[in-house]
Amino acid sequence: MTTPERWSRIEALFHSARERPIDERTALLTAACEGDEALRHEVESLLAQTGSGDGFLSGQAMTHVGELIGEPVGGMVGHRIGACQIHAFLGAGGMGDVYQATDTALGREVAIKFLPRLFAGSPERLARFEREARILAALNHPHIGAIYGLENADGVPALVLELVEGDTLADRLRHGPLPMADVLALARQITEALEAAHGKDIVHCDLKPANIKITPDGVLKVLDFGLATSGAVLPPGFELAPTGDRSGDRPNVVGTPAYMSPDQARGKPVDQRSDIWAFGCVLYEMLAGPRAFAGHTSADTLAAVLESEPDWQA
Repeated sequence: MTTPERWSRIEALFHSARERPIDERTALLTAACEGDEALRHEVESLLAQTGSGDGFLSGQAMTHVGELIGEPVGGMVGHRIGACQIHAFLGAGGMGDVYQATDTALGREVAIKFLPRLFAGSPERLARFEREARILAALNHPHIGAIYGLENADGVPALVLELVEGDTLADRLRHGPLPMADVLALARQITEALEAAHGKDIVHCDLKPANIKITPDGVLKVLDFGLATSGAVLPPGFELAPTGDRSGDRPNVVGTPAYMSPDQARGKPVDQRSDIWAFGCVLYEMLAGPRAFAGHTSADTLAAVLESEPDWQA
């Protein structure tokens, strides 16, 4: 069975590769997996089984993940947690397995995010998961995905969340830069969401196109506060400084390199300015198409953040 540490490595490389154009993935994996052909095979296998999307694994890819970690995939379908009847597996992201369910008490569709059982014994993962629940509970804004409750399924925590339909901003950007009118409308909604979070002393810490959804009605929702920090909601003794993500080439740093501020890239404590930096990177990408900072590996991207300027001519 794959260990939690090994799966964290596979998971981190998969998401890093998914966020890159297909023609850049080979160079990334060659550098990141040097000397570990088994690791490269597992990541490439997941990539081959995954179509375009927002960074979730689904279908055949998740079956392969289940084989890797020794867990059934989509095993909660048909189960009931609280008032919610689970009826579909939506996918798996960096911080949890996501299902669609019906809240039978209120007659609405919801998303339920479970901490994978593989990480249920990790104090760090449990702390992040519970912190995300407290942070979302402190926020109530039309451009931030809402939380409806925190449940427990046989010792595994679960968040009951607003089900947000539509594409991610990452999906939209795969086709190139956006029209100016769309950029202005979306940028305003992102900044309103950040203003609401910052007003509660909450820093998202992982703002990026894959964590932004746009509903069919054009309403933007900022999602995934799993890495967020806030002095107002952190448990006693919890440190603001980020902890390692075991991705191998960026120790003591969590987040997505292309959207990190220099302080975050250095593993230092962050404040609202890091989200403003990330918003600038997202805005650049909406206007220009390419990312403001990019490299063949995560380390190269972090170096670009620390040492270079974006191509302003773009």
